Amino acid sequence: MKIGVSAQIFWNYIKLDIPDVITHAVDTLGFECVEILCENPVFRNWGTYNAEKIRKDIRETLETLDVEISLHAPHHDMNIATWDIGMGKEVIRNLEECMVTADYLNSNIIVVHPGFVASRKFSKKKTFDLMIKNLKKVTRLAEDLDITICMENLASKSKAIGVHTGEIKNILESVNSDNFKITLDIAHANTTGIGPEQFIEQLRDDIRHVHISDNMGVDAHLPIGVGSIDFEGVLKALHPYDGFLIIEGWIPHNQDHFLRWDKSQLEGIIKEIKGTGTKDKGVRAKETQARVKTDKVAPPPRPSKKVKKK
Repeated sequence: MKIGVSAQIFWNYIKLDIPDVITHAVDTLGFECVEILCENPVFRNWGTYNAEKIRKDIRETLETLDVEISLHAPHHDMNIATWDIGMGKEVIRNLEECMVTADYLNSNIIVVHPGFVASRKFSKKKTFDLMIKNLKKVTRLAEDLDITICMENLASKSKAIGVHTGEIKNILESVNSDNFKITLDIAHANTTGIGPEQFIEQLRDDIRHVHISDNMGVDAHLPIGVGSIDFEGVLKALHPYDGFLIIEGWIPHNQDHFLRWDKSQLEGIIKEIKGTGTKDKGVRAKETQARVKTDKVAPPPRPSKKVKKK
């Protein structure tokens, strides 16, 4: 497993510059991989001709660092299950641009969100069918470029598609491609009622990418230890998964502090999994605290205010 970080965690830096973020994540924080959200303002000028300069700057930076990247397709203003023909074409155009960018940056993983039912007046079946039609379109290009589209499971919300394992399996079977797999968002899985470990058990063969953050069973992306997720159990359930673990958990102040904490927690669990795998949780917790003290990283406090959702 390679531990990485989502570049959008640094969204409120005064200078939002993807090459600087990648360099900081690798050289200062010691991450092995970085996930880039292909969406303005994180990726400045995305979708315009001016984005070409950003792409070139990112590529030049990657050539100087020992780091791998994944891309996250635009999603905040996008719905791949849209009924609107013009908007549907724009969604496809954005996803195709994302794949061309991935190919240019030598990345073979793109995270895509499934769609949502925009109105209660809309048929969920037709919405699902439109989503599958569009996913098949972009997957054909992914096959040509040898890129894997990894659909992220969404948090449990009334309009969301791709929340529960049964529906996710249906999507996988409908698209039916070796280049279409799953991004397991552990925090989102924790909102479904069955928990991340059962999620893994039911989707194990199709998990190609993982997002890491904590919550209390409702949609939030917090540092490890602030929520209720048993990450030791989750990572053991994932074993022998050997892909990226992208940290998305954050509190919008002093990001580096919380990222060092999350990274330290994951490293301790991975070390145990690669060893005997039988260490008592209490012993591991003491060792983690000792390691964190050595690194001068304090555990994150539980938030006293409402945290911003992803």
